[in-house]
Amino acid sequence: MIRSYLKTTLRAIQRSPLSSFINIFGLATALGVAIMVYAFIDLDLSIDQFHENKKEIYLATSYLNRNGEVGHHGIVPAPYAAILQNDFPQISQVVRVERRSGILKSGPNVFNQSFSFVDPEFLELFTFPLAYGQKEALETPNQIILSHNAAVKYFGEENALGKSMTFDFEGRKFSFEVAGVAQEFPRRSSLNFEVLVNFDQLEVIDPDYSLSDWSRFLDAVYIRTSDPQSVAQVERSVQQHIKTQNAVQKDWPATAFSFVPWTDLFVQAEDMSSVMTGEGDSVARIVLSVIGAFVLVLAVFNYINIAIVSATKRLKEIGVRKVMGGTRKALVFQFLVENIVLTLLALVFGFILAITLLIPGFDRLFDVGLDFHTNQPELWIFLLVLVVSTGLLSGAYPALYISRFNAVNIFRGSLKFGGKNILTKIFLTFQYILALIAVVGGILFTQNTAFQKDRDWGYDQSRVISAFVGDATQVKQLTNALQQNPRVESVSASMGHLNRSTSNKIVQVIDQKYDIPCLIVDHNYLETLGLKLLEGRNFDAQRENDYQNVLVNQKMARLLNPEKALGESFRIDSLTYRVAGVVEDFHQWSFYDPIKPMIIMLAKEEQYRYFSMKVNEGSLTSAYEDLEKTWAELFPDKPFDGYYQASSLDWYFRNIEGHSRLMQYVATICILLSCLGLYGLVSLNVASRVREFSIRKALGARLKNLVYVINKQFAVFLIIALILGIPISYYLLTMLFDSVYAVHVPITWLPFSLALAVVILMVALTISSQVRKVMTTSPTEGLRSE
Repeated sequence: MIRSYLKTTLRAIQRSPLSSFINIFGLATALGVAIMVYAFIDLDLSIDQFHENKKEIYLATSYLNRNGEVGHHGIVPAPYAAILQNDFPQISQVVRVERRSGILKSGPNVFNQSFSFVDPEFLELFTFPLAYGQKEALETPNQIILSHNAAVKYFGEENALGKSMTFDFEGRKFSFEVAGVAQEFPRRSSLNFEVLVNFDQLEVIDPDYSLSDWSRFLDAVYIRTSDPQSVAQVERSVQQHIKTQNAVQKDWPATAFSFVPWTDLFVQAEDMSSVMTGEGDSVARIVLSVIGAFVLVLAVFNYINIAIVSATKRLKEIGVRKVMGGTRKALVFQFLVENIVLTLLALVFGFILAITLLIPGFDRLFDVGLDFHTNQPELWIFLLVLVVSTGLLSGAYPALYISRFNAVNIFRGSLKFGGKNILTKIFLTFQYILALIAVVGGILFTQNTAFQKDRDWGYDQSRVISAFVGDATQVKQLTNALQQNPRVESVSASMGHLNRSTSNKIVQVIDQKYDIPCLIVDHNYLETLGLKLLEGRNFDAQRENDYQNVLVNQKMARLLNPEKALGESFRIDSLTYRVAGVVEDFHQWSFYDPIKPMIIMLAKEEQYRYFSMKVNEGSLTSAYEDLEKTWAELFPDKPFDGYYQASSLDWYFRNIEGHSRLMQYVATICILLSCLGLYGLVSLNVASRVREFSIRKALGARLKNLVYVINKQFAVFLIIALILGIPISYYLLTMLFDSVYAVHVPITWLPFSLALAVVILMVALTISSQVRKVMTTSPTEGLRSE
C-alpha cells in the first residue's frame, strides 16, 4: 500500500510541476531557516559542554549588594577557596583562577598578554589537551603553558618547548620557561587562556595581593564533586562566612554564597556579572525562534492553499477511488503520506540550502562561529520531529477537506469546489499580517542602522587617537613628546577612557547612596575629546584643591539637584566633593547601554594609564604614524596599543548592520512565500469560476470589470490584515527595539506606510498574473472545459 502511495505521489508531482515546485520551494526555504535556527540554538546551548568532567564542575559565586541592588557575581573572596578545600571533604578539587595583564617577550616578539594564574589541577578539571609537554608542568613555579594561538604568535611553526620568555608586570621582570603547548581550542569554548602560570606565582608577581584578605576577590573558583547532592550541603554551610566578608568589605557586602553547575553556567551567565566564561543570548534565541516559526507558518499556509488548488486536477481520481471502495480514512492517509514524502523532498533541499547558504551567511553577518555537526543524535531527532510535524500540519486540512467530496457530485460536475472556503482566506489574511510585520521590521532595522551611525556620541571622536600605555611615567613621556607635534592640537592623559574603562564610586548624597561610574582624567581631557561644558568651569591645573572638585554629566546633575547642580556637594568614602561644572551627556559605552549618571574627577599624575590626542583636520593618518614612530623610539620593548577613537565602536556597528541585513532577508523570504500563497488562492478562485469569467467575457466584460470581480473578495481580507497588522507590528517591534537597544530610531508612521505600499504592490502584482491569464483565455475554451 505504501509503495502505491509513493507512486501516486511521484505521479502527482509530475502532473503538477508548478504546484509541486511552489510547495517544495516554500517548505524547503522554511525548513532551511528552521535548521539554521537550530544550529544557532545548539551552538548557544552547547558552549563549554565538551569538558569530560562537566557534570562534576561548579563555579563558586556570590550575591553582592552594591548600593541596595543585589547582583549575582562569578567572583568570591580570596580566602574562600582555602575554606572550601580544607573544610569540605566531599569536594575533591578546588581550582582558583586569577588573571593579570602585562608584556610578554620572546626574542623580537613582544605583545601585551593576559596571564591566567591557576592551580595545577586546572588541566585535570577542564579538558584542554596538550599538543606538547606535560600538564604536570604547572606544578613548577617558573614554567608556563601556552595556548596554541599564543605559541604560534611568538614562535610560529617552531616547537616552543624549552623556550625562555620574559614577563614584564608593571616594570618588574620575571623569566619563565615554556613547558607545554595546548591543542587548538574547540570553537565551542568560551573559557580560554593564553598563558597558564602556577597560582603561587601570583603573590610573587603582585606582592600587594593577599590570599588572606577578605576584601579581595578571586576572578574564579571552581570546585569538583562527584556527588551533586553534597553541593547543597556545602552551600548551606558556607553562609556562616558572610559576616567575615562583610566586616571588611563595605562597598560589596555579600548576601549569599552559591554554586552554579558548569552545564548551566553559559546560559545563567547572561544574568550574572564578573563571569570569566562567555554568556548565552536569550534574546537572540527567542527572536530567531520567532523568525523560524514565522517562515514555517507561512510555508505551511502556502502548502494548504496550493494543495487545495492542485486537488481540482485530481477530482476524477478521488471519485474513482471512492467508487472502487476507498474509504475516507484511506484517502486521508494517502494524502498525508504524499505530503510527508513531499516534505522529505523539501527537507533534502532545505538541508542543502541551510549548510551552503543560510548558516555560512548568518555567520558572516555576526561572526559567532556558527557551524553544523551532522553526527548529533539530537539533530536527527529534531529533523524527524520537524518533518513529521510539518507534514501533518500542512497536510491535515487539505486531506480532510478533499477526502469529504462526494463521488456522485464529482462525476455529475456539480461539486462547488473551493469558492467559499473561508479557512484558506483566513490563512491568507494571517500571511498578510506576518508579511507586514516582517517588512516593517526590515525597514525599521535599516533605519535604525543609519540612525545610530549618524548619532552624536556626545563628544568628537573623529579626530582623536588614543592609546593604552599602562604606566604613568611612560604616559607623561608620550605626552611631552607629542604635544610638540604640529599636527596635534591637544593631548591628554587619564586613568580610564571613553569606550574602554571607567571606575565606579559609591556616592552619598545626603542619606542616599548611588553606584556611579567615574572617569578620572587630566585637565585637558574635555578639550581633547570634545566633551561639551554646559555650565561652570573645567579643571584648572593651577588649583591644587581641584582634586576635591568634580564635573558631572546632565543625568548626574539632575540626580543631585534638578534645578541647579553647580556648587552641590556629595561624599565618596570620607571625602567631600563639590560640583564645579556640568558636561553635556555623552555615551561612555555603545548604544546598547543607556547614558547613566557620571562624574569626572581630576587624576593625579601617578594614576595616568591612557594617552589621547586631538589632531588637525585632515592629518589623522599621518598623526597616527607619528604616534607609532614616537612610541617605537620611547618604548622599543613595549607593544604598540594605539587606535583611532572612532573605531572603538566598530564591533557594535558591525552587529547592528548584521541585524539590519538579517531582517531584510527575513522580509524578502516572507514576501516571497506570501506571494506564493496568494498565487495559490487566486488560482483556486479563478479555477472555480472559469464558466463565470468566460460568460462575462462573451458578454463584453472589459479588463476593469474582471479586475474588480477577481479582487473584490481579496481586498476585504487585505484591508482586515492591514488593520490588524499595523498595531500588532507596532507593539511587537517596539517591544523588541526597547529590549535590545537603549537608544534606537524613533518609531514613526514612515516604515508602516512603506510596508503598506510594499504589501499592496505585492498583492497587485500577484493577482495581475491571474488577471492576465483570464484576459488571454478564449471564452470558447473556458465554456468547452466546463
